[in-house]
Amino acid sequence: MAGSTEASPLRFSAIVDSLTVAVLVFRHHRLVYSNAAARQLAARLRTKYHSELTVLLGDHLRSLGDHLRSLGDDLPGVGHKLDRGSTVSLLTGAHGEPFYVHVVPLDVDGADVAVTVRELGASMGAFSSRYRLSPREAQVVELVLLGYRNRDIASTLGTSPATIKKHLTHVFDKVGVDTRTQLIARIA
Repeated sequence: MAGSTEASPLRFSAIVDSLTVAVLVFRHHRLVYSNAAARQLAARLRTKYHSELTVLLGDHLRSLGDHLRSLGDDLPGVGHKLDRGSTVSLLTGAHGEPFYVHVVPLDVDGADVAVTVRELGASMGAFSSRYRLSPREAQVVELVLLGYRNRDIASTLGTSPATIKKHLTHVFDKVGVDTRTQLIARIA
């Protein structure tokens, strides 16, 4: 039995390292582990946007503050709770890149946390295909993910806010949601 207990952390590490979702573990807001997907994401953000993933996540963890220690109390405006102690958030990087972040405390005092990170734009192709979005509807959804308002989307795409509202109505109907927040949650 002792041999299998010693091998478990090694097997666990190998499994987490093979995941395609970025997984990071922080202790007192300092990075202590990241899997291959997290290292690839960090390198891509550093090269493309000159942004540091660990700084973005460290700031987010500090903003969660007492929520990580309370293990279950909702903190308004941070995200929505999935289960006791975990928090899901939509973060936007310095250049508007959207990330879905799931934070799970690993101990009672919230000093150690596991964080998974997904880029929302990376899954847009599958999302568009699944819900049979037109190319223009997919563009509108991508801009919604970046936090654009209807008038900003209209300006970006060279159309009117009324047309954007019509596209969003079609997207909401196809996806089965009523609000932008629900749409973002469905994509995430």
